[in-house]
Order: sequence, then structure tokens, then C-alpha cells
Amino acid sequence: MDRKTQISKTYRCAIYTRKSHELDLEQDFNTLDAQREAGENYIASQMANGWMCLPERYDDGGFSGGNTNRPALQRLMKDIRAGRVDIVVVYKLDRLTRSLMDFSDLQEFFDRYGVSFVSVTQEINTSTSAGRMMLNILMTFAQYEREIIAERVRDKVAAAKKRGKHCGGYPVLGYDSDPVSKKLVINPQEAEIVRFVFKKYLECGSAKEVATELERMGCRGKVWTTKSGIRHDGQKINNHMIYRMLKSPLYIGRVPHRDTSYPGEHEAIVDEETWRRTQELLATNLTHDAGRKSTKLQPFAGLGRCGHCGGAITLCHTVKGKKRQYGYYLCNEDTKRNIKTCPTPRIPAAEFESLVLREIATVLKTPTMLAEIDRRLEADDDMSVRQEMTARAVAQLEQLWEVMVPTERYALIHRIVSRIVVFKDRLKVEFNRDGMVKLLQEAGLEAAHE
Repeated sequence: MDRKTQISKTYRCAIYTRKSHELDLEQDFNTLDAQREAGENYIASQMANGWMCLPERYDDGGFSGGNTNRPALQRLMKDIRAGRVDIVVVYKLDRLTRSLMDFSDLQEFFDRYGVSFVSVTQEINTSTSAGRMMLNILMTFAQYEREIIAERVRDKVAAAKKRGKHCGGYPVLGYDSDPVSKKLVINPQEAEIVRFVFKKYLECGSAKEVATELERMGCRGKVWTTKSGIRHDGQKINNHMIYRMLKSPLYIGRVPHRDTSYPGEHEAIVDEETWRRTQELLATNLTHDAGRKSTKLQPFAGLGRCGHCGGAITLCHTVKGKKRQYGYYLCNEDTKRNIKTCPTPRIPAAEFESLVLREIATVLKTPTMLAEIDRRLEADDDMSVRQEMTARAVAQLEQLWEVMVPTERYALIHRIVSRIVVFKDRLKVEFNRDGMVKLLQEAGLEAAHE
């Protein structure tokens, strides 16, 4: 009876195929077809056990196995969630993934929905304990192989750059890539824009002013087309793009690699003297160098958002010599625009901190907030005592702030505040109520027992 029931059950099998590169995929019978044929033959050999091949194709052509962000794989996972698949069949383990961590997640996903996994060429079937053991062993070797390949690629790129070869990447304004030699060749029209950027910056010392002038002249960023034929129109050049251009050693005929650069095969657009003067001026003008202090020394880092455009509200400083002077908060998104459009004003740092602390104290003292805190505090005292403790803790907030070191201020604010939204004439503080209750509970109960 059990044997008949077992044989009569139908197991719906989905075949998944993958190829890292798009090369040869246009052929009538390509690698994906070969993988699927092997899977179909294996399923046919298990027909007596009730296996049935699903007609849907899950083919990822031109996708790496280093992550799971692949359309066919995501479609397969969707069908598994919908209960349409019992067994996943692949030609080889690394067709599914080359990442041990990703496979662990996928295996957990399969187990959650009662789906088995089969590798045709490696005789792996996760419905058995021996199959699971073999799978883990093979995945460890697949991860090792992937890391070795990555190391070889990094070493190859480093060696190529030392010989002055440009190793691809996002197209650079001023240069085109020769389709045969792959070397960078100067684009005369774009090169004029690059020279103008360096010349204008040395005259005015302002990246935003350079970007504004380029916008007035109708100049745009690089126009390029991908190998698959997707066209990317030139972006509007903003001050951040200007800074990247001014700091790129490609323009003096060198190839950057990590913290250094090497003489390149390509021709320079900017002369050495212009480059040297530009770097000196950049070092003087830039107020946000790579050695700036940790964001944990800025108590509101990551919390501020502009209420008008949604940009991040960040702390900036004016600089005199090498010393920071005046600090203020502003909409970071608006600084990227050549012409200011956001009505959010610059707020002095001290004023911003005072406004936030005042808003926190005001909201915490409202009857609604006191009632919620009272409800959530689990103490043995009566209501009036607990509200008195809360009010006392709130009153100490500004006093504590004055004696706190920057890291303590950061920890305090990020514990009780989830977001600070800044508008033209006001700001709104959104609270982390769980963190706030715990903080007041600690402060209030400690105060009550002094």
C-alpha cells in the first residue's frame, strides 16, 4: 500500500540553468540548452519514481553565480513559494551559486518549502543525509575556487595597471576606448570640456561655479552605449562630478590603482603644471577630506532629512588654514545642484542642536507622551511617582548634554531619535519610543533611588 502510494505521487521538477557570459548564447544549441537536456534526461530516468519535468524554463544567460540577483532564479523562487515545484534540478552545483553563504540561504529556503535539490553530474540529492554531506563538501570547494579566481583577477588587473593599461570601468569624459586595442584615445570635443574645467577651477576655486558655467554653456557628461545597445545620455555635470574629474590622474596620462598611479599608455589631456596647481588648490579648498573625524563624533549623523526634497541633512564646516571654524547643517542633496532649489536653510550647528534638544524635551513633557511612558514603564510605584521620575529625567537632559563627550551624545540621540526632518521654518523629531522608554526608565528609576 505504502509502495503504491509512493510511486503514484508526482514530483514536479524544475530545471535551472546558468551561464556567466552572453558569448555564444545566440547559437541554435548553446550551453543553456545542453544543461537543460542533461536535466531532462536525468528526470526521464526517474520517471518510475514519479518525477515529471516542468515545461517552464529557468535560464539565466550572462549572469554571475556570485550572487542570487538573477531574474530566472528569482522567478524559480517565486514559483517555489507558490507551491509549484517539488525538486530543483541543475547540471552542476556551481550553476546554482558559487557562494557558500548564498547556497546556505538557498538550502534553508528549499527546506522551508519542502523542496529537494539535485545535481545531475555530481549525484547529489538532498533528500538523503549522504547527499547533504556531499553537497556541503562540494560547496566548500566551490567557494574556495571562486576566491582563487577573484584573487587571480585582482592580481591580473594590478599587473596590467602597472604596465599602464586602462582596465575598463565607467566611461571617462575626454576619452573613448579603442574597439580593437582597448586603449584610451582622446575625444577632441570632450577633451576641451576637461581642459575648461581645470582652467576655470584655477580661476575661481569653486567646483559649483565651474558646474554652473558648464550648465549655462549646455555641456553634459559622457554619452555612451553598452555592449547590449543600451544608450546612456550625458548627465548634467554637478560639483561632485567636477571634483572627481579634478582628482583623476587619468587626465595627466597616468592609470590610478588604489592609493597610487602608474604611467599610462594613453595621451594626457592636462599638463603636469596645471595638474599640480589644481591639486594644491583642492587641498586648500576642500572641507571634507578623507581624514575627517568619525561620524560618531557628530551626534546627529544619519538622522537628518530634508522635509522638502528628502536629501540628507549633514554637518559641514568652513575652514581657515587647516582648522575648522564655523559648523552648520544643510541639505546635502541641494549642494549637488548647480543652482539652489531647496528652501531648507543652512542652520548653525549650535542652533540645530539646541532646537533638537528643545523639541525632544517639549514632546517628552506632553500629557500624551507622559501617559504612554507611564503605561509602558513597569514599576511598582503609583502613577504620580512615575510621572515625577519621568519629568525629572527629562529636566536633566540638557544638563547631561553639556557634560557628555561626542560619542556619548551620539549614543544618546541614536537611542531615542529615529529621524529629524528639517523644513524651511521648523523641524520635526521622530522618536524611537522603545529606546526612549528604556532610557527614561533607567534615568528615572536611578534618580528615584538617590
